[in-house]
Amino acid sequence: MKKLNKDIIKKYASGDYTSMEEQYVEEQLGGDANASEIKELLREDWNNLSDFDDKKDLNPVLKNIHENIKSIRKEGKLVKLFRTYSRIAAVLLPLAVLFALQLYQNDDDQSELAYTSIHAPKGAKVQFTLPDGTNGWLKGGSELSYPVIFNERHVSLKGEAYFDVAHDKKRPFEVVGADSKVVVLGTKFSANMWPDHKTTEVVLESGKVKFVLNHNDESTILAPGQRLIYNKTTEDIAIEAVEAHVANAWVNGVLIFRGEDLKEVAQKLSDWYNVEVVLEGSYPQDFQFRATFKNESISEVLRLLKMTAPITYKIIDRQKLDDGTFSKGKVILKMSKR
Repeated sequence: MKKLNKDIIKKYASGDYTSMEEQYVEEQLGGDANASEIKELLREDWNNLSDFDDKKDLNPVLKNIHENIKSIRKEGKLVKLFRTYSRIAAVLLPLAVLFALQLYQNDDDQSELAYTSIHAPKGAKVQFTLPDGTNGWLKGGSELSYPVIFNERHVSLKGEAYFDVAHDKKRPFEVVGADSKVVVLGTKFSANMWPDHKTTEVVLESGKVKFVLNHNDESTILAPGQRLIYNKTTEDIAIEAVEAHVANAWVNGVLIFRGEDLKEVAQKLSDWYNVEVVLEGSYPQDFQFRATFKNESISEVLRLLKMTAPITYKIIDRQKLDDGTFSKGKVILKMSKR
């Protein structure tokens, strides 16, 4: 077993290191051979940090922490370091990270705060719990991001999500999209904020929410059982009565059609199963689909739809590409006149 080079470890901790020294530290953190020595070294560093005299100038330390956090965030190393350090310093690391983040939070440059993101793979959904206790679900292909230090309950949404917001009268919860935001105290609702869609939608299940346009602060209050539709092109806002449990059925894995035409059905199938749906020919736009599916494959959904609607379809499975990846599945959908 090679002896641990403590000088390199200390240089790395200070942020002054070469690429070779960085590789050495990562190799040591990834193994168990020198775990006890590294743990003791971390303990010594923490004790030294705790013994700082109040009169000492901490500006250089603060600057170094800032630069390291910026570097880690840009290079995507924060998660990696946490995983490796936590194996050997489960007690020391949380204290050190808390110390660093608290110092970093007090900086005047709030725009440099670290953020974390939650991604939902296409064709799937992800359940989440935020630091304030708010629970929810993120629809496939969506992204939710928020500050690591969650003092203000503001999250950014690209896509669609369902929120069960923890009540906090003093700190309203905000869901911010590209062109609007939703402000709440404690409620259950869904927000559809895809940046590339022509509309933004909010469905309120319980409580009360306020929909606010970013560019002029115009606000609209929603009541339970209402859906707000904002047209980004015309800037018109429409409110309609809906069955909230139907609109938010995707949270429970239920696919529901309630009056959609073939084009809307194709879009829902594409989003739900992460496939490309191609419509062939024209179709009667006044034909409405009504159906409910749970835990059904796309082939079974299409088979059942065909029993009640004049449609034909062809499913093309994913194909393996030259680079070893697979193409997206494809469905060719056609509807005849009644």
